[in-house]
Amino acid sequence: MSKPFLTIEEQIDLLNSRGMNTDADTARILLREGYYSIVNGYKEPFLDTKATIANKDDRYRESARFSDMYTIFSFDRELRETTFYYLIMAEATIKTAVAYVFSEAHREPNAYLLQENFCSRDEFCIKKSFEREISGLNTALNRRLEKSRTEFVTHYKNTYGDVPLWVLVNDLTFGNVEHFFNLMKPEEQDRVCRAITESTARKGDGESKYLSRKRARVSLEALVDFRNICAHDERLYCTTVGGRKNINYIKMIFRLEQFITKGEFIELIGKLLDLVKKYSEQSKVVYDLLKPLGFDELSAELAKRNKIREERRRQNGQR
Repeated sequence: MSKPFLTIEEQIDLLNSRGMNTDADTARILLREGYYSIVNGYKEPFLDTKATIANKDDRYRESARFSDMYTIFSFDRELRETTFYYLIMAEATIKTAVAYVFSEAHREPNAYLLQENFCSRDEFCIKKSFEREISGLNTALNRRLEKSRTEFVTHYKNTYGDVPLWVLVNDLTFGNVEHFFNLMKPEEQDRVCRAITESTARKGDGESKYLSRKRARVSLEALVDFRNICAHDERLYCTTVGGRKNINYIKMIFRLEQFITKGEFIELIGKLLDLVKKYSEQSKVVYDLLKPLGFDELSAELAKRNKIREERRRQNGQR
């Protein structure tokens, strides 16, 4: 049975009947944002679990306030906007590195449509799914070639008869590129990792300082999932991805670090801490929700890195 339409007044009555404390702003907020987006997306921390089970519908704790629910909703929206910006930067870095390395190694037209240019079954990380994965990638690439209406892809098809990967990659999804990377030859994956490390100025001393292909593979899976969460306006702050890997938002941020510059990462942490401070001051409930999720780690990390930078400046000044 479908749920009946409720007016704004009826929505407020429903919230009140279930124990939620509403206020004079509730009607305006519901009219602007929608009941489903706020309540269904952010109600869990405010529910009285025992009462909900007993009544077989949502029941809220006595202290639950709609204004607190809306505050965490608003925090999460700004968190998505900030995070998405840096994920897009990382996506561009990864796409460029994959396209460059593959195109340098395979220079024939439409080389990405030839299975022999990818890894073998024995080289793939999950052997039992190799055939399905390589077939799926080939289908995705052919579909983009055939159905793309973007000006740059159409131009290359009409003018040159084929579309090089460094052009097509701009029309591929982040998920497509993750899929592509996973199926590249191991030595080419290593070169992609090296290109990413060097392009973000993160090269250290020795080969071990380069991003490993295993870490890159796990990181890309997480970044793609979080990028899609941001793009689709889904709840972000308490999300975990990766199944048993259990990568939460904070763990994702430290994986994202590998794909942006050091300056960009420091900038990102600063913005996240400002967001946490801004909304925690508005609502203690928000502070209590964020504390166990690891947001304090960001503050500690920023302080640590600032201390290192200041120490280096001091040492350089003494020379």
